[in-house]
Amino acid sequence: MPTCLNAWCRQHFEISDTDLEFYEKVSPVFKERRELVPPPTLCPGCRMQRRFSHRNERHLYRRHCALSGRPLITIYPPDSPCTVYDKESWWGENWDPLTFGRSFSESEDFFSQFQSLRTTVPRLGTIDTNDEGSAYCSFCAFTKHCYLCTSCVVNENSLHCYQANDSRDCCDCYRVTGCELCYECIHCHGLNSCQHCKDCDTGSGLLFCDDCRGCNDCIGCKNLVNKSHWINNAPSTGEQVEALKTALRNHSELLRTEENFRSYARTLTTRASHLVQCENCTGDHLRNCRNTVNSYDAINLEDCSFMVPVPQGAKDCRDAHYCPNAELLYECLSGVRANRCLFSLYVWDDDDMLYSEECFSCKHCFGCVGLRHKQYCVLNKQYMKAEYEELVPRIIGHMRKTNEWGEFLSAHSSFFPYNLSIAQEDFPLTQHDVETRGWHWRVQTDEIPNVDHIIPAAQLPDRIDQIPDDILNWAIECDATKRPFRIIKQELDFYRQMHVPVPRFHPDERHRRRMALRNPRKLWKRNCGKCGKEMETTYSPERPEIVYCESCYLKEVY
Repeated sequence: MPTCLNAWCRQHFEISDTDLEFYEKVSPVFKERRELVPPPTLCPGCRMQRRFSHRNERHLYRRHCALSGRPLITIYPPDSPCTVYDKESWWGENWDPLTFGRSFSESEDFFSQFQSLRTTVPRLGTIDTNDEGSAYCSFCAFTKHCYLCTSCVVNENSLHCYQANDSRDCCDCYRVTGCELCYECIHCHGLNSCQHCKDCDTGSGLLFCDDCRGCNDCIGCKNLVNKSHWINNAPSTGEQVEALKTALRNHSELLRTEENFRSYARTLTTRASHLVQCENCTGDHLRNCRNTVNSYDAINLEDCSFMVPVPQGAKDCRDAHYCPNAELLYECLSGVRANRCLFSLYVWDDDDMLYSEECFSCKHCFGCVGLRHKQYCVLNKQYMKAEYEELVPRIIGHMRKTNEWGEFLSAHSSFFPYNLSIAQEDFPLTQHDVETRGWHWRVQTDEIPNVDHIIPAAQLPDRIDQIPDDILNWAIECDATKRPFRIIKQELDFYRQMHVPVPRFHPDERHRRRMALRNPRKLWKRNCGKCGKEMETTYSPERPEIVYCESCYLKEVY
């Protein structure tokens, strides 16, 4: 069993025969000779952390397009060394990424040459597509009139949502699918007019509910199936439910109810994992998956391992992040409709790409950045097919000597400070730890808001119907971080429609608190709290929850 090479980790990890077969299967072939991909040298967690360090999703900055001079919103901080273009310039015909091409030199390691190219070739300010009226969104597709949403697909009129798909009129939600008029919901599917729910499926009018399916107008419930008008897991009446909902429009009552529910929910049975219509799978929050190992937040996976998240399906992939409709990916970050891509970032509609980044509709490229509709390129230099198939094996041989072949880009080569990347959410580190490892850290400062005045959140009225329209001209000082934040008219309209008190926390703090409610993307061995058999779960043995295996949980609930 190998040991992770990271000095701060050094944990043992397993490489199965199935893994070895996969590495051979995805190994590139040139002139009928297969260049074998070696087994990984880092454990799955450290591999994920390394990939995640190259993705900033939620931190946006103001810069100017390096080509047109127009102002733009971008994921790259102003002090980042890369060149940034707005979408119109990047996709335009006034520049050619091949002009940045260079020949490979065997006197220097590959990653140094690739990093030089990465720093020079212009980059998109944000990566998104087919968005309408959603200027402050990143990594989104087919969104309409959304505000500060991230990694969302097919959303309309939503605000502050993260990884929400096929939803509309939602606010402050994480991993919701097919939802409408939802607020502060996490890992939910098919909900309507629900608030503060987690792991619920197909329901309406729910408040503070966990793991409820097919339920309507319930408050403070967990593990219910096909119930209506229940409060605290006990049958109630429609009048009592409506009276409590009215009371919960008051902010102080809402806080008290949330605290009581979270304490109460911990005393009830908890399922070991959320696997819906899955076969031979391990991980959590998987739906319609087969033969999938240690994967999370995914739909329609088949023969995959170490995947997170995947919103629209993937087949025969390992160690990939956000790769919908992809096949045969390994160590990739955002491979959308990609096929047979290795060690690459942001490859969309690509085929047979190695160590490439931000390439669209390309194939047979190695070490390229910013290409569109190209093939047989190395370090952004065009070659004939025969030349390409001669050169790439030579580069791979050189990389074997420098111990680079088979490794993803290191965290210190990221254009994002570690604390701004999504790695900080799953693998939080202090500034000291980050800098000790040679990675980057950025001290964030907020812009001074141009407002009439700043009001401490504690001084806000308790009810939304007591909030004047003039709040749009104020800034609110976050109760927890003291950071000022503003709300826009679209938000105010949503809060009024849903009878939700104005939030007391900065959007970043609200996001942090939602992320704290989810489990780690890691499996532990633990015994079922009822039958005693060993199971794999994201609940560590030290946690106080009463965790049941799937069989015992279903018997308990149904």
